[in-house]
Order: sequence, then structure tokens, then C-alpha cells
Amino acid sequence: MQVTPAHRSLAEKFVFQQGREDAFIPDSLLDLVSFVYTEEEAEIVSALPFVALPARAIARRVKRPVREVRPILESLSDRLLIVGLQMKGIPVYGFMPLAPGVFESQMIRSNGGDGEYYKEFSRLFEAFYEEFCTWIKPRLEGKDLRFGRIIPIQQSIDHSPGVSVMALPSDRFLETVDRNNSFALVNVCSCRHEADLLGKGCGKPKDVCSAMGRLADVVVDKGMGRRVSKEEFLDAKMRAADSGLVNLVDNLENPLQVCSCCGCCCGALRILSQFNIPTIIAKSHFEAVIDPAKCIGCGTCEEICPMDAVTMQKATPRARKKKKAAIDPARCIGCGLCVYKCEKTRAVTLRAREDYKPPAKSMVEFTMSRLCEVKGIESPLLDRVGLGVSQLLDKYSPLHISGPKYRPK
Repeated sequence: MQVTPAHRSLAEKFVFQQGREDAFIPDSLLDLVSFVYTEEEAEIVSALPFVALPARAIARRVKRPVREVRPILESLSDRLLIVGLQMKGIPVYGFMPLAPGVFESQMIRSNGGDGEYYKEFSRLFEAFYEEFCTWIKPRLEGKDLRFGRIIPIQQSIDHSPGVSVMALPSDRFLETVDRNNSFALVNVCSCRHEADLLGKGCGKPKDVCSAMGRLADVVVDKGMGRRVSKEEFLDAKMRAADSGLVNLVDNLENPLQVCSCCGCCCGALRILSQFNIPTIIAKSHFEAVIDPAKCIGCGTCEEICPMDAVTMQKATPRARKKKKAAIDPARCIGCGLCVYKCEKTRAVTLRAREDYKPPAKSMVEFTMSRLCEVKGIESPLLDRVGLGVSQLLDKYSPLHISGPKYRPK
């Protein structure tokens, strides 16, 4: 795999450091990019905008005839390496980030297969993931990014009487689902399938990750999954909860993706558990608490916790009685699995998290907030502008990507 300047340029774009002299481009990323893309493909993908454009506009960007560029764009789109959509009957193409994006699309495209391409892709991506997370950890110190968020499983709220009264609509999984009208289950969980290809899978279900709204339609159109009814969607999520999987969604009031994640394979949760970068994912509105008087020390909560936030401890150093469960609030993400599994005594419940920040109401507000955080901009005015634009779009815009106002094709 020969690495060319075009490959390096694309690698820089994947880590959002294009053109910077001090850009950190690990060899593992260059190996991955040169494995997936030819030199010609890398040159064209590097020129793609984040907002999809027709082939003619992209051809002008790379200063090549459209008859040469269009087949390459079609090939990249068919292989799910770029965004390829139809806008009013016209094919348009846009840049797809590495993760979430290219990684997930390639794993889902495999449809659970173990071909040599997917094995090598998994090996190269995992090498990059480990190296990049180690490098970026100190650089995210103090950044409150919150790209995704945890939603407690519905049963945990139902089993916590005080919480069930104060839970917001965006906290309640069933209400989040009820606000939507388009659902899909993807072919295979990207993270658990990658772990299987690397020989370290956990054996938990790989057919329960999903999408709602516009993303569900794209998943179906691209052959990455199948359309399902709301009832089948909820059945899949019940199986996920029974298997100890966590609800991870976009940090939007009306999310698009609803992943069912494990702490051992999921790339997002591993950022929290393995690399201890707590601000990438927003914890849920709640945290788990244990009533020692009800705890019988069965250890079920410790076993099910995806973040190793629960330990079994003696009440006192000299105590002879059974150990009791104790929760580390710094590690608890509020997924509610321990509440759901504590069926015998209901010793575990949820309580409101004091520093909780609600999700963005629209993609505009989400993007503005993340950009300001990354750039280190502190501006209450921009926050108000973002919120105001979100409210106007929600009220007047005919375009919605998820939620009750989205209209599937």
C-alpha cells in the first residue's frame, strides 16, 4: 500500500487538520486510507464538501471532465465510502467522516461477513482508533463536547417513582420513539462485528442497532438495513436491554440513530471506559443510587454494568455480612440497566443528575454548540442565537430530519 500526497491530504481531512503544519497524522491512519482508497479516489474525496453537490460541481473542484469524475463518484457511493443522495432527482455527493461514517458503513456493508477486506479494514481501523484516542485524550481536557447521549432504558424510569415524574420527554425512550414515524434496523452492529472480526467479540446481539427519521430512509435506500414497524423496533430494543446493551443516540431532542451498545466493543463507550475521556458522550439525565437496606449483595448490578461503575463492598471493614453494591457516580452513565436487572428487591433506582444539560433541539443548535466548544469560544450570545434559530426552524421550516414533523418517502 503506497501512501501518496493525495492519501495524506485525505487523512488530514478525516481528522479535521487539513493543511496544518502541526497536524497529527498517525501512520496507522495513512495505512488505512491507502488500503481503502486509490490515489485517484483519495484526490476526489479530499475535494468533496460536507454539503453534497452534483458531479459537475465536484468535477470543477478537481479540474477534471465530469465524464471522468462521475463514475468514480458512483463507485465510491456504491461502496458506501462517500455520501450519495438524490436531491429532486439529481445525484449529489458529499464527504463522509471516518467515524461516525466510513467505519460504520463498511462494517454494515459487510452484512456480517468475514471477507479478507473487512478483516483487514477492521485491523487497520482498530490500530488507528487506539493511537488517535491516546493522542487526543489530553487535548480534550475541559472540553464539553457531548456528541452523543445516553437515554435510560424505559423500564429503569418506570421502576424509579420519583424520576418518572420529573423525566423530560427526551429522557423517555418510548416517547422518543413515539414522536417518530420511520424506523429501520441496520444489517449488523458495526462495533460488535468489528470485534468479532478481530477475534474478541462479546457474543451480544448484532441485529438491534437502528435508525429513525431521515437516517432510517437512507439506511433502507442504501441496502444497509431493513424498514421495520414501530412494534418490531421496540421488540429489538427490548432484546437489547435484556442482553445488557445501552441506548446511545445523537445529542438531539429527536435523534436519528439509536445504537444498542456494550461497554466492551462500542467505540463510543470505550472512549469513556478505556480512555477515560468523559465529555465525548453526554451521560443521561439520571444516575443510579443504591438503597443499602434493600441490597442483598447478589452482584447482578455489578455484572450488568457496562462501565464497571458498580463494585461489591463490605459495609464496614469488620463486617461479616454479605457485601453491598456501591456505585461510583463518576463512572455511572445513567443507562438504567442495573435498575432494570434489580428485580428482587428494587434496591437500585435513578435520581436526577445535578449538572445535566438537555440535548439540542435541532442540528443547527447542535453544530453551533459543538463548534464553539472545539474552538474554545465562550459566547452566551451565540448560544441564544443557536437556540433561537432552532426554534424558528422547528416552527416554520418544511424540512425536518426526525421527530413528529418528519415525513418519510
